[in-house]
Amino acid sequence: MNEIVRIVGVGLVTAVAALLLRSTKPELSFAVTLAGVAVILLFCVDLLSETLGIFRDIGEMTGIDSALIKILIKIVAIGYLVEFAAGIVEDFGAKSVADKLVFAGKVVIFTVSVPIVRSMVALIGSFLELV
Repeated sequence: MNEIVRIVGVGLVTAVAALLLRSTKPELSFAVTLAGVAVILLFCVDLLSETLGIFRDIGEMTGIDSALIKILIKIVAIGYLVEFAAGIVEDFGAKSVADKLVFAGKVVIFTVSVPIVRSMVALIGSFLELV
């Protein structure tokens, strides 16, 4: 609970500072926004490191290949990062660039997920051989 309070606090301070600076010094407003985003991401990295350990434990308990778990984590991370970046770009008035970022993120997710699809096809093939 303490972490979310810090994250929200940094977000609010960043938003107010960027808003106040936007009319007088837009370039400084952008820098303040990027600095706030960097601090928020650093807070999130700490939280994510704990969560990744839990996923490793789940993989060991279930016998799922650790490479597949890593791919799933990458997919989630790519989705969050692209959505975060697209939101920032859109806030600065470049909606078309934000849309292209989201599209590129979907392409990257599709590309990264190919080994999972390959694994599923192999699993289905092995089931069909048993029948």
